[in-house]
Order: sequence, then C-alpha cells, then structure tokens
Amino acid sequence: MNRARAFLCGIVSVVVFVAITGVVWGADNTLCLGCHQDEGLSKQDAKGRKISLYVAEAEFKQSVHGKLSCPDCHTQITDDAHAAGVKKVVKRVDCGGCHERAAKEYRQSLHAKAIVKGTEGAAHCYDCHGKHAIYPEKNAKSMVNPSTINKTCNRCHSDKNIVKEHALGTGPTPGELFDESVHAQTGAVTCASCHGSHLLRSLIDPQSTIFRSNVPHTCGTCHPDIMKEFEESIHGVLAARGRSDSPTCTSCHGIHGIKAKVDPESPVNERRIAMTTCPQCHAAERISKEYGITSGQVKSYYDSFHGLSYRGGDTFSANCASCHGVHDIRPSSDPKSMIHKDNLQKTCGACHPGASQNFAKGKIHTVASIRGEDFGEKVVGWVRVIYILLIVCVIGGMTFLNFTDWLRKTIDRKP
Repeated sequence: MNRARAFLCGIVSVVVFVAITGVVWGADNTLCLGCHQDEGLSKQDAKGRKISLYVAEAEFKQSVHGKLSCPDCHTQITDDAHAAGVKKVVKRVDCGGCHERAAKEYRQSLHAKAIVKGTEGAAHCYDCHGKHAIYPEKNAKSMVNPSTINKTCNRCHSDKNIVKEHALGTGPTPGELFDESVHAQTGAVTCASCHGSHLLRSLIDPQSTIFRSNVPHTCGTCHPDIMKEFEESIHGVLAARGRSDSPTCTSCHGIHGIKAKVDPESPVNERRIAMTTCPQCHAAERISKEYGITSGQVKSYYDSFHGLSYRGGDTFSANCASCHGVHDIRPSSDPKSMIHKDNLQKTCGACHPGASQNFAKGKIHTVASIRGEDFGEKVVGWVRVIYILLIVCVIGGMTFLNFTDWLRKTIDRKP
C-alpha cells in the first residue's frame, strides 16, 4: 500500500514538474536568455566554422516577434537538455508554421530548390529577414526595407566566390553592376522590384519575372507607357511569340548595370546606338539568315552621309533610332511606322525642315555593288569601281613618274 502510494506520488510529481516546466518554457524566455545573452556563446558547424548563439534581448523585444516566446519558433526545444549537450538541435526553425502563404511561395523559388539540392549557402528565411532582430518591412532597420534590401541581397550576390560557383558571371558581380546603375542612384528600384521576393524564380523559368518574354511586363511596372509602345512594335510582337532572338528591354538597355541615356557607357547613348546596340542583331549573320533580313542596312548606313558623319563623332547626325523610332519600332509596311512611305516626309522633316514629298523618295539603304539588287545599286557600284581604278591609276602613275624622275636624276649625279 505504501509502495503504491509512493508510486502515485511520484507520478503526480512528474506531471506537476512537466506542467510547471512546460509553462516556464512556453511563456518565459528567462531560461533561454540565461545562456543566450552570453556574447561568447557559440558552436561550430560541420565545417568547423564558428557560429554565434548570442541573442540580444533588447533587439528581440523590439522586433516583430518580440511578444513571442522562444519555443514558439524553436518548437523542437522543450527543456534544457540541449544546453547540457544531451540533445542537439538539428532541425531548423519552420517559419511556415505561421507564414503559410510566404512559405508556399518560397518552396517554389530558386532559393528553396537550391536548398533541396543541398547547395551550400542557399538563402533561408533568416538570411534575408534576420534571426531574432526581425523588423517589419516598413521599418528602416528591417533587412528587407527598400533602403536596405539591396545590401541584404548583395551579401551573396556581390560575393565573387558565390557568383563564380553558381555561374552568375566572371566579371563584375550583379551587385556591383547594380550599384552603378541609374536604378540604384534613384533609389526607386530594388532587387525585389524585378526579381520578386519569396517567389524568386530562375531566368529560364517561363513563370519568372525575368523570363525573356516576361521582361517587358516587369519593366512595365514602372514604365507602363513605354511597355505599351514596345508591345505593339515588331520587337515586342516577336518577343510575345517566344522568339528567343527578339530583343527585349534588357537587350538594349542592359540588365543590372542599366545606365542613363546621357551616360557615354550606356548602350542607348547617342554614340553607341548605331555603333554597337542595333548592329548586335542587325549585322549578325546568323540572325539575318534566321529571319530572312539582310545585314546590308548597317553597312549602307555606315557608307552614307549620315553614317560617315556619325562615325566622325557628330551625334546630331541621324542614327537608327532617328528614323526607325525607339520603343515603337514597326515594319515599313505598317501605316504607323516612321518609315512608312506616307510618313517619310515627316520623319525626314524632323531634321530637314521643309523637306518635300520627293525628299525621301528612292531607296534609303543603298549598297553600292555591281551585284546589287536593283539598277541604281549596280550603277553606283560600277561608278565606285571605276573611281577606285582611276585613283589607283592616277596616284600610282604619279608615284611611278616621280620615282623614275628621282632615279634618272640619281643616275645623272653619279660621276
């Protein structure tokens, strides 16, 4: 009887103890902070790197989770067995327990897939939001505040080793390029503006905000009028059809290092439009064959008065965009096109006031060649050939005459 009573008392004591400790661990952070307020508290990871286990109580109380208790997040810790080294904490904190929607999006993201693959350094929730000092997005102290989120992303995307390991480029890192861009200077655009936040996808994912055919809509979030113009252009129509070679916003403006038009290094600067930006496609042999367009336009432009003046450094001379437009580029058969036969007088008149209807008649991109497509090109081609022959004969004849004259005089001077 006494033995049964003692056993019953023991059971009651255990239940009471568990209940008390459960209340303590569940409602009071004192036991946790008793150890974790030690700034020297740390552990080593699998690679022997030191990881601090210090928790600043003041920061935690000011954070968005300040009213929570430690076991609310660290659900796998129910007693102090881990502090004594008896029970190691292996399982990570599951933020999805409270943030279901964000967690669902994140599980489909590029970062989450990298974690599943076992990629070292792949971003977890706490890498972007912080651990114990988590603040609301609108708080300037938050790691995802618009004023700080670029710095947060750059912790990885400006690390040359990480960038190289994941084949993100061999030159300047995306973070370095963006820091020099017009977007970073204005402060109106952040990494998340284009890439998204939790549902960040790969650029080869058709649902990604940076997938080729989705880029115009992503840029159009801030540039709606330009997006509408581009969508109706020949480039926009081809991009919407999924043509991999059709240019999008980033093809002409760049990706992370987008610069203002007035910047000499910008691809859309007046000095680079006709020299590098448009020719990267319109002078490319493969693209010309693929789409059945001739690359002669670039060469003919360079040989024209406009092209010669432009290459000589005159930025006021007409370049590709002067005649074809910028975002609203249309084929010549389109009545809205700047180079449609009914609009050429107005287009040329922008630089040549008073231009008549006859001003722009005739073929514009004429390639002087004896094998030209029409009679005019062949005539100009033959004139060029004859002109070159005359130059060679005249200059060559004069050079030969002067040489023979010099040789005769040299011989006459000899005793």
